[in-house]
Amino acid sequence: MRLRSTAIDPGSSDGRALWPSDARGDPSLGAPLAPRASSLDFPGDAIDAPSQELASIGAEAASGPGNPAASIATTPPARAGSLLHPGDPRVDPTVFAAFEAQSDAVARIRDLRGAFSSRWHGDTPDDRRAVALIGLDATVEVASVAANLAVVCAQLGWRTLLVDGDLQAPAQDRLFRTDNRAGLSTLLQEPQGRAAIQPTAIERLSLLPAGPGSAEGAELLERQPLVEALEGRIGRHRLVLLSLSARSQSTRFGAVDTILSGFDGALVLASRNGSALRPLQRLTGLLEEGGVPLLGTVIVP
Repeated sequence: MRLRSTAIDPGSSDGRALWPSDARGDPSLGAPLAPRASSLDFPGDAIDAPSQELASIGAEAASGPGNPAASIATTPPARAGSLLHPGDPRVDPTVFAAFEAQSDAVARIRDLRGAFSSRWHGDTPDDRRAVALIGLDATVEVASVAANLAVVCAQLGWRTLLVDGDLQAPAQDRLFRTDNRAGLSTLLQEPQGRAAIQPTAIERLSLLPAGPGSAEGAELLERQPLVEALEGRIGRHRLVLLSLSARSQSTRFGAVDTILSGFDGALVLASRNGSALRPLQRLTGLLEEGGVPLLGTVIVP
C-alpha cells in the first residue's frame, strides 16, 4: 500500500486557519478550547471559523432536526441511491447518514468529507488514501463521527474501509452490526493471519473491526505503522478511514507519528467543554513531526 502525502505548511494561511488558539479549563493542561477552531453545532449554529466547514457530532443531534428519528416520520417508503430504510436493523440509528440524505446533520458530515475529498479530486482509480480521525481525549465521541463520515464517503462512490482503532472499547462492530471475534487487534498480534475485513449494509463500505478488546491496545498500535500492517490487505478500497479514540490523557499519544506514518492526513476531534489547548498543541506537533498533514480540527459539543 503506497500512499501519497499532501502536507499543509503550518506557517501558511491555510495552516494557521486550522490551528485553534483559545481555551478554558484545567490550568495544568491549558485552557479548554473556545470555538475558534472549525466548529458546527447541531442543529444550526453558524460556523465560528470561516477557514473550513467541518462537522461536529454531539448530544444536540439526538433532539435536533438532524436526528434520524425526527426524519423517519416524514420520509417516504422509497429510498434513493444507497440509503437504507429507517429502522433497518443492520445499522445502528446513530449512523444517521445511512438513512437520511437531506438533514442538516448529514450536510455537516459532508462538509467534513470535503476537508479532504476536494484535495484529491485529481486522483486516479488506482490511488489509495488514508485518513485518521483522532479524539483528543476520552470526552470526545469519535466512533459515531467516523461511522457517519465513512458512510458519506462510500456514498460518494469511494470504496471505503473503516478501521476501528479503539482496541480498548470497540464500537464500530456495534454500529454496523458485524462480528468482532477477529479484527485489528488479532491482525496486529498475528501479522500473518487473515485480516477480518467485513462488508456492511452500506454499498462500497467495509469494516475492519477492532477485534476482541485488549488492555494492551496502545502497545499493539505502536508496534508499527498501521499502513504497514494493512499492506496487501485492503484490496480495491480507495480510502482507509481510521477511527482512533483516546481512552487516556491525549498527552500519551507519544507514538502517533509512528501509528500514522504514511497517512495522507488527520482530523482532530476536540470537546468544546472538556478538551484543553495544550494536549491539542502536543498532538498537532507530533503529527507535523511525523509528516502527517493536519486536515482540520473539529470542535464537538
